[in-house]
Amino acid sequence: MMKRIKIILAIFAMLLVGFNSYAQSSKNEISVEYGQFTLVEGGYLVGGVMGIMFSLGHFNFENTIMPGSLAVEYNRNVNSWFGYGGLASFEYVTSDTYSTDSEGNKTYGDKFNLGAATLMPTTHFFWFRNPTFGMYSKLGVGLGVAFGSDTSLFPAFQVSPVCMEFGGDKVKGLFELGVGIQGIAVLGIKRCF
Repeated sequence: MMKRIKIILAIFAMLLVGFNSYAQSSKNEISVEYGQFTLVEGGYLVGGVMGIMFSLGHFNFENTIMPGSLAVEYNRNVNSWFGYGGLASFEYVTSDTYSTDSEGNKTYGDKFNLGAATLMPTTHFFWFRNPTFGMYSKLGVGLGVAFGSDTSLFPAFQVSPVCMEFGGDKVKGLFELGVGIQGIAVLGIKRCF
């Protein structure tokens, strides 16, 4: 039994070495990415719930729109396991606010609007890569600007430990799982050149 386990582990190790030694013919990549469940959306939801709780239900939101994050990213592959680049993203949240009196009558207030734009350098660490499939992790830290009733700067980040790319040599799809300004789940398409 131990001999079989050693053989399976040796084959698995050779496959990983083979995947990682794939020579990346395309050094540059540009991708368009869409993410859901972002930090801005999470902050809005937590703040909304707290506002409802602290007002004992007299303050509320309706007609909320949270379309997610749209980003453009550039990545330069240095070697078979490391790449660096930058990312620009945008998202917004909008909602109607209202308060209720003791009889349940609604009084509408101002429309809540919040937008966020971010710029951040990113790094990619490839676990393995072959011509049709690869797995990597991504880390980005930068600055964002929030605008709505006022404008403010905030620190922005994206940590995506589990990411996948799939497709051909020149066009690939991508799927990323993580947390940050791009969201928990990110889908995209990249052009390699």
